[in-house]
Amino acid sequence: MSSEVTQSGRPAFSPGPLLAGQRAIVTGGAHGIGAAIARSFAAHGAEVLVADIDVDAVRALEFDPAAGGAIEALSYDVLAPVVPARIVEFAPDVLVNNVGHFLRPPRPFAETDPEFWAEIGGINLDHVLRVTHAVLPGMAERGRGGSIVNLTTVEAHRAIPGHSVYAAYKAAVTHFSRSLAVEVGRIGVRVNAIAPDLIESVQVPYTEWLSEEEWAKWPMWAPLGGPGQPDDVAGAALFLASDLGRYTTGTTVHVDGGTFAAGGWFPKPEGGWTNRPRNP
Repeated sequence: MSSEVTQSGRPAFSPGPLLAGQRAIVTGGAHGIGAAIARSFAAHGAEVLVADIDVDAVRALEFDPAAGGAIEALSYDVLAPVVPARIVEFAPDVLVNNVGHFLRPPRPFAETDPEFWAEIGGINLDHVLRVTHAVLPGMAERGRGGSIVNLTTVEAHRAIPGHSVYAAYKAAVTHFSRSLAVEVGRIGVRVNAIAPDLIESVQVPYTEWLSEEEWAKWPMWAPLGGPGQPDDVAGAALFLASDLGRYTTGTTVHVDGGTFAAGGWFPKPEGGWTNRPRNP
């Protein structure tokens, strides 16, 4: 990315590849949000290692190669207790811990069991700790800093009845990001989280779920309407991974069309707002 130097001694940004010469790892990047992030990074010049169980889908990802980026597939199930050596050897400047899932339809907490809690923890938190722990020493040793981006969810910040354990682990990811950011800032590593909501994905395919009548209700569900797309989340990840976000750490970017900010307030057809919708 070309730039000129300002009076502060910092570069003034101009258009160009945002991640040229960078190496990035994206977990769960074969589909949905992870795939959008991988494509975005590669289109901006990064060498991207996508760690996923669906390597064929990773190899089929398309992106604009003009900036010199590339995508490599690594077969890896994040539930495995050992992080592949390839992840460490890749020497990433950027790590995106994307994998996460609520796994099952809503269930009261009283009907769950420790085995389920462990399963939810494995898919939402444990791998974040393992992969981050594996790449962080290298980021420190190489001395050029780095960026770690953890995907959490709006439900880490508000209630989601029937998914209490999921929400708890996602909240843990958010606070892990915040605390680690303070711990590693002195070595130039930034750590942030992204909390999506209402994003069309494999897990929440709104196009398939909603009727035409329901589709018309989007302006009531989110201030910006919707649904959002995986590329919307990829844009936030690109900002946090690149020098555009060089002074941003320990925070959560909400990519949700405004639902978190709205906090349960809904527009009334006749005008004004209500937090007690008669027909939400």
